[in-house]
Amino acid sequence: MPKVFKRSPLTDRLVRYLSAFEKGTEISYDELSRGAGQTITSRSNNLTYAKKLLEKEFLQVWVAVRNEGIKRCTDTEIAERLPNFHMRGAGRKLKRGGKQSRIVDLKQLPINEQARFGVHCLQQQLASQALSRQTHTRLAKASRGTSNDLPRFNVLEWALPLSPLKGE
Repeated sequence: MPKVFKRSPLTDRLVRYLSAFEKGTEISYDELSRGAGQTITSRSNNLTYAKKLLEKEFLQVWVAVRNEGIKRCTDTEIAERLPNFHMRGAGRKLKRGGKQSRIVDLKQLPINEQARFGVHCLQQQLASQALSRQTHTRLAKASRGTSNDLPRFNVLEWALPLSPLKGE
């Protein structure tokens, strides 16, 4: 029988309390503690989980306001956060992985591992290229309608024949 996780009463109170606020509302930790009936701080696990539930169930994004409380983001704030939010550190990780992959001696790997490793390296290169400023500029021009040029990833022609066979 699968485990069913039950929300704590505090998390449930936080979700109900916060879901009623409009976009752009800021709430101090003191006010949040009064609304929840228990002391809430920036490090409260119940608050962290409540913010995740609000995003998932109510489509509300709440972020911390340093030393003050939390704020429900407006659509503009969410759109402004997007470019950096999911890519923070991704470029460095891709570069580090690329450097480490150059160390591998392919002759030391079995043929199946060579193919798998080759596909992973191609994926790393595609991700690096997708994060590049040049690709961003070209996509922005295409989305504004000022260019008919979309980035071409010729490396895809190489990746498909190197893909591991099903069952490997």
